[in-house]
Amino acid sequence: MLVTFLGLVSASILPTISLLVNSMTASGRSVKAIDELESELQASMDALFLLFGCVGTVVIGLVALATQPPAIFTKVPYLTSEMLPRFGQVVVVAASTFTVLRIGMIPGILRRSLTVRHRIAVEEARRKTLEKAPDAPTTRAFFPTHPEFGKPVKLEDVSPGTH
Repeated sequence: MLVTFLGLVSASILPTISLLVNSMTASGRSVKAIDELESELQASMDALFLLFGCVGTVVIGLVALATQPPAIFTKVPYLTSEMLPRFGQVVVVAASTFTVLRIGMIPGILRRSLTVRHRIAVEEARRKTLEKAPDAPTTRAFFPTHPEFGKPVKLEDVSPGTH
């Protein structure tokens, strides 16, 4: 049952790593944003590979517990009957506990990666909008004003019935 559970954990780790690796593209991004994304992806992948290594350690420990030790080890008293099985159990329990305690990192990793990518997308959209937006003289040319607009007039010159 433990191997099945940890297999599911591993099945979630590998696609997550694939998603993170594929998110590293340079199209339209600033150097600062690429550096920020790279550092986040490095930290994320380190954490995921640590979890994957723990899962591998548990599986190896379980296989070692299920196999018979070499005959030469049986000559040492208590080695194969007490010491090696207990050591294997400690390794399996410790690595399983670490994996279960740290499994919540995966959604956090995805959220942080999404946050960085969102910031990059916002910066890119803002930059493209500013590049495509016309400058002030061009905008004024689209909305011409009458030459008399804004000309000061005396109040006596304005008749009460005209506007």
